Amino acid sequence: MKMNFGIQMVILLLLLSLQAMAAGPNFVVIMADDLGYGDLGCTGSRQIPTPHIDSLARDGVFCSRAYVTAPMCAPSRMGMLTGRFPKRFGITTNPNVKMNYLADSHYGLPQSEKCFPEYLRPLGYACAVIGKWHLGHAEGQTPVDRGFDTWWGFLGGSRHYFPQKKEVGGLNPSAIVSNVSSDTQVRYLTDDIARESIRFIEKHKNRDNPFFLFVSFNAPHTPYEAKREDLEVVRGISDPVRRKYAAVVHGMDKAVGRILKALDEAGKSRDTMVVFLSDNGGAPDGPACNAPFKGEKRLHYEGGVRVPMIIRFPNDERVRPGFVCGQVISTVDFLPTLLKLNGVAIPEGLDGQDMMPMLKSADSKISRTLYWCTDYTSAILHGNLKYLLVPNRLPELYDIDQDRTEMKNLFPACLRNAAPLADKLGSYLMTTPPCRYPDAVSWSASLMKQYDKAKPGRQPE
Repeated sequence: MKMNFGIQMVILLLLLSLQAMAAGPNFVVIMADDLGYGDLGCTGSRQIPTPHIDSLARDGVFCSRAYVTAPMCAPSRMGMLTGRFPKRFGITTNPNVKMNYLADSHYGLPQSEKCFPEYLRPLGYACAVIGKWHLGHAEGQTPVDRGFDTWWGFLGGSRHYFPQKKEVGGLNPSAIVSNVSSDTQVRYLTDDIARESIRFIEKHKNRDNPFFLFVSFNAPHTPYEAKREDLEVVRGISDPVRRKYAAVVHGMDKAVGRILKALDEAGKSRDTMVVFLSDNGGAPDGPACNAPFKGEKRLHYEGGVRVPMIIRFPNDERVRPGFVCGQVISTVDFLPTLLKLNGVAIPEGLDGQDMMPMLKSADSKISRTLYWCTDYTSAILHGNLKYLLVPNRLPELYDIDQDRTEMKNLFPACLRNAAPLADKLGSYLMTTPPCRYPDAVSWSASLMKQYDKAKPGRQPE
């Protein structure tokens, strides 16, 4: 018995609808580099206009207790892209000095660790990274080698925003490379990263399969190089270095706005989870403002590891516009969350958890345990208590709920509370590999000085 054409069309439309429903959401991570916590309008800045990032906070959830996995660029990115604390695989610092007895392949994310694409491509996702990589530059470690379909950017940890006369090599290659575009000329790096991100979105606007896009800005990492038009916007800032930094942040905000507009025009906004964050706190002795927290990049104080994180996902009622989530969220949660949204069980060995239930919770705090460490310093957050070890100094214990600026060291008055955290941290350190990069000694002395002079940040007038 033949079905009439009308019934056939209904069935076809139903199947297409079920297929669309089965597809997981798009996921866009927009990461700033060395952004000060207090340098957005939504985090209290009175100097730097960031209307587009602020709009994300109005339309999504602002995570007020969000953490990265390290206070430095490379291990922070590695933790996010693997869903694991980087000390699990021996990464505690950036690779800074090449040792002749170690191959280039040693200076990157170990091959044993799985990245986002290895989990997502079997689910039909197209995966792209645009901008800064910093997870290895040798064969087998580039974005294409790690499963990304689309790659445009530079493999090192930083580069100039305007064209360079000579590209840098070694552990920090700055040349722009791509597997999808012949346009690798730099005009202004922040705008270039936005342009290539938009090209990826436009390429996938008529495709049914979902995508994962990692927009990895160099801004506002040094060198602070800004366009004249952006400098004009912040001309009222008297400090010339702070003014350049502010202009770089403002330029990045405009780039974020263009990416969000591209999602709108492609009809992808509703089905796309957008996350904005920084990879760590603002750089030490620089123009960034980490207010209200103590510390900065490289330190395990809140100013180094606590970052502004905004999550927008219109298609999920749990992500309520304008809500401030006070639960502890970590970048290791991104991968488990996306897997759960695709109906996939969270694999054993990941350190994160599904953050969706936490995003709407205004009830009692969900207890989490997070770790941070270098070869010389380490910290653990368990519930509301944070325990820090810095060599040749008294251990530090803070109640982060009551003392977010970490000014009242509860150790040794609260040894009973410190002892379980010390045991957990000690076990973690003893059961994870040592740092892969042997040059950590070269900067340990300066790091100790940073800890000694750390103090809560204040918003500049």
